[in-house]
Amino acid sequence: MKFYTISTFILIGGFIQNVYSEEIKKIEELTISASPIGLQSLEHCAAPFTILDGEELRGRQDSTIGETLSNIPGITTDRFSPLASRPVIRGLGGKRVHILENGVGAMDVTTISADHATTIEPIQAEAIEIIRGPATLLYGSEATGGLINVLTNRIPEYIPEFGGSFYSSYGVNPLEKLVSMQTEGGHDKLAFHFDFTRRDARSYESKTGQIDNSFYDTLNFNFGTSYVDTWGFLGISYGHFDSLHGIPINPDDPSELPFLESEQDRIDIAGKFNNPLLPGIETVALQVGYNDYTHTEFESVGEAGTVFDNEQFDTRIELKHVKLGRFDGVIGTQFGYKNLSAVGEEAFLPKTKTENIAVFILEETDITDSVHLDIGGRFDHESNDPSNASEITNDMYSISSGLAWDVNETTEVGITIGRSQRGPTAAELFSNGPHVATGTFEIGVSTLDIETTNSLDLILNKTYENLELNLTLFTNYAEDFVFLQGQDLDGDGAIDEVNETNTGSGEFQLLQYNQDDLFMYGLEASLDINLYKGNNGRLDLNLFGDYVRAELDDEGNLARISPARFGSGLNYSYKKLSTGIDFTNVFAQKDNSSLETDTDGYSVLNINANYNLLSGKQDLNIFLKATNIMDEDGRLHTSFIKDRAPIMGRSLMIGFQVNF
Repeated sequence: MKFYTISTFILIGGFIQNVYSEEIKKIEELTISASPIGLQSLEHCAAPFTILDGEELRGRQDSTIGETLSNIPGITTDRFSPLASRPVIRGLGGKRVHILENGVGAMDVTTISADHATTIEPIQAEAIEIIRGPATLLYGSEATGGLINVLTNRIPEYIPEFGGSFYSSYGVNPLEKLVSMQTEGGHDKLAFHFDFTRRDARSYESKTGQIDNSFYDTLNFNFGTSYVDTWGFLGISYGHFDSLHGIPINPDDPSELPFLESEQDRIDIAGKFNNPLLPGIETVALQVGYNDYTHTEFESVGEAGTVFDNEQFDTRIELKHVKLGRFDGVIGTQFGYKNLSAVGEEAFLPKTKTENIAVFILEETDITDSVHLDIGGRFDHESNDPSNASEITNDMYSISSGLAWDVNETTEVGITIGRSQRGPTAAELFSNGPHVATGTFEIGVSTLDIETTNSLDLILNKTYENLELNLTLFTNYAEDFVFLQGQDLDGDGAIDEVNETNTGSGEFQLLQYNQDDLFMYGLEASLDINLYKGNNGRLDLNLFGDYVRAELDDEGNLARISPARFGSGLNYSYKKLSTGIDFTNVFAQKDNSSLETDTDGYSVLNINANYNLLSGKQDLNIFLKATNIMDEDGRLHTSFIKDRAPIMGRSLMIGFQVNF
């Protein structure tokens, strides 16, 4: 797959990309699905944006979205287990990184706790979009840290030719067996899509030995159909997700073997209507999602603990208006509800109904032939109504703009400025109880204020002959930033450990939500150089690095912030063969919160190879991946359980993919 970067606002460094200066014009042929209708061409977008697709995506696909994106500049993961791993963007994760599937939220409960598995299967992704800037605020407060949209074509927008793919792989560590297939086609005005994935893996091995209870087992299938005509399309899809995964055991209590079982049934409706009978409107787009999700936490075999249930409905309507003066734009609304409950002896969250209604606008214009402007705004009204307390409502206002300047044919610079607001979530407001999987006792605060983030990005994109440089400097100032803070009420310098009722000592770390102003800054960079291109193939060198700091006004450093990284890679391709080797050095993290421990640095060396046995319309690709070849004992500073769940040790995967 190629890794493209938006011509004006590159998402932080763009990453390992092989582009010649004469190829820049081709970038305008791409479209951005998560951008509003009619504003999807890269020629008309001034937002930091990255698209992964094709061979590059296939080379990165892993067991989760977090693992798939974890080596892109500015993106790491909060990995809790091999199946519970969400992206962390510039040190922010959880409820501040919004993950979409075809433009609609995942609607699972992964933002509540890091041990919950995402319900989106990355192996079925046709492309993954990573978005920043004005477009992100159009998707609400959950996108203040970033937006990730996974595209699967489950509701076809066109009539595809009949075809499909079959994928299978086997990984030596953790003995993962994977089978996946998809097919699509159509006739006349009807189109269909079907996909299926099954994963099964045992506990993985690290350098220090087997990480007990880190197994996982998933099943995912989806079917979609649509009616396509000259006026647009209208379609519906149904998907089912089922997973079972263990939580690495607590060494202080090895008798406990907690595991989680999740099940989701999801229905989506999507449509686009050209030239509707509405004055001044060119196109209308509709997206509707409904989700029934259940998640059960078992303390050990046969002992069901907390049961999470989430029924969620989300609707989004976009209207692209005719050109008004120099401006093209979209106005829209989004509304929905979520009924979330946690039942059981150790449920830490009351049953809560959350309702949200929002309106938004995004406008763009070319000020001159070389200067482009985007500006967007959004208003949200949100209410959280718990079963055991009074309803809490918040009104949030957000605005963001981006200015891009094509200095010349090889140089692009840009600036984005934004102010976005996020209301406290139900977990932040109403939590009060133990959470076995994470080993914490979490206390919410119902008086939390709205969190307001002010952001500034400065971007440089430079191409010259066989070289491309992407550089981004960023800073955020968040007022009333909400964070989970360890409590040291006895003053011994360590987080207090309490029992399941918080009435005495026990095995649960005592955590409480708090607020403080936060200042963040950092940089992301990538440099891509073509070393050779000729009759004997092509050789490219890729370099990247990222760095982020986050300091609270009164409470010191923010906990679990990604350490600095530097990486390099060589990629060689010749006819049907492509190979690569990459080396990433993760530096030690010593800028910690008051009750947080240091994390040592480590280095990871990976290699991969792919060979296509066929030619023409059909492909048969055989691939091999070797990861962590040096068998490093790496600890993820962003993980809640870094001390008991290091990175996977040396591993080898072999597999094949048939496209027909």
